[in-house]
Amino acid sequence: MSDFKLKDLLNKIAKKYNCKIWINKKIGKRISFIEKAGNEYYLPPEVLYEDSEYIIFCENIHSKDDEYLRKLLLEVIKYARNAEKNSKR
Repeated sequence: MSDFKLKDLLNKIAKKYNCKIWINKKIGKRISFIEKAGNEYYLPPEVLYEDSEYIIFCENIHSKDDEYLRKLLLEVIKYARNAEKNSKR
């Protein structure tokens, strides 16, 4: 489901917070990679967002409680859901 708008949103987060970020779709007990942005830091990934369908991981994030970050993460999830819905048509 790689898409320019999704990549753009993730790049925006990666540049602002100097981190690596990626989104995955949950499929049962497994997760399927969708898109990523940012440089590799070789640090343990942290979960920034998780719901029943999606999970967003990040490396090298220091401002997890930032309101602007939460807003961007919700945009990423909203866009991923819409892109998935549109691809099934």
